[in-house]
Amino acid sequence: GASVGPGAGRYADSAGGFCYQESAQLVSVTRNRFIHWTTSGDTLELVEESLDINLLNNAIRLKIQNCSLLPGGVHVCETQNLVVILIVTNQTVHRLVLPHPARMYRSELITEGQMQSVFTDIGKVNFRDPSNYHMIPSIPGLASNSTASAAWLSSDGEALFALPSASGGIFVLKLPPHDVHGIVSVVELKQSSVMQRLLTGWMPTAIRGDQGPSDLPVSLSVHCLEHDAFLFALCQDHKLRMWSYKDQMCLMVADLLEFVPVNKDLRLAAGTGHRLRLAYSQSLGLYLGVYMHAPKRGQFCVFQLVSTESNRYSLDHISSLFTSQETLVDFALTPAEIWALWHDDENQTVVKYINFE
Repeated sequence: GASVGPGAGRYADSAGGFCYQESAQLVSVTRNRFIHWTTSGDTLELVEESLDINLLNNAIRLKIQNCSLLPGGVHVCETQNLVVILIVTNQTVHRLVLPHPARMYRSELITEGQMQSVFTDIGKVNFRDPSNYHMIPSIPGLASNSTASAAWLSSDGEALFALPSASGGIFVLKLPPHDVHGIVSVVELKQSSVMQRLLTGWMPTAIRGDQGPSDLPVSLSVHCLEHDAFLFALCQDHKLRMWSYKDQMCLMVADLLEFVPVNKDLRLAAGTGHRLRLAYSQSLGLYLGVYMHAPKRGQFCVFQLVSTESNRYSLDHISSLFTSQETLVDFALTPAEIWALWHDDENQTVVKYINFE
């Protein structure tokens, strides 16, 4: 990978996975196929697996020198022709462009019991190509005490990375489409103090344009629309903020402590352990799953995003689920279930799921 100057300290190791859109379709070249990864320090390992056939050249290890990979800072996007892997470190963002399996094979050729993985031609990728990586600018700069990130592809093929800003709030770094020469742009999503007062109903101690770190996102998720992206930021002041990237406007602020029964102590503490996940269904709309972390206890809240015709948004509370003292490692949301990975008291790893409907 691209080598940069020595960076900050190490982050926690992390892992994640990606399922192809057609992994459940019997005749698809990507049926029962998925990618999983682990990050540790400056190293990212990616593996593509199939439950049906043997994938050749299916594992790679990338080392991004002098950088630390953000926990969860690996985001896989799928288009008709490409698999694009977006990677975030403490100093850089990277784009890895690979051919889609459907473009590598016609489905009638998959009878031999083995085929090439999407990583087969990784040796041809030029990791030093300046169009596919960029240094994170020092202004506004990456917040040192949050490892949140979100990344997505626009309908035009641009790669966008949303990151917590050192000044509070979010900044979004945009790379032009991989086959187009263009410039990298950065926008900051910040509420003015007046806007903040209107949305949250409280008076900042000083009327000023910047945000205190109470707005620091601890978890970020994105929902892509045809010509916009909704960014959801769960912040350490226990509020959920929803942004339109296109309009650079905050569309909603919700105080999630309203859904926590005993919250007096929590209100005084920073919500650094909170997590946010999204699930979208064409028939049911967008669901938000929030894990509210508190000492020795936690709870999941599930919401549905509700909109009125005048572009006003609110949360419809579907369910609250209270959890035991186990430590949450990660969770995933579907339109009907929460799947959670825990460490128990004996440090064993346990997967549990629950239907919240």
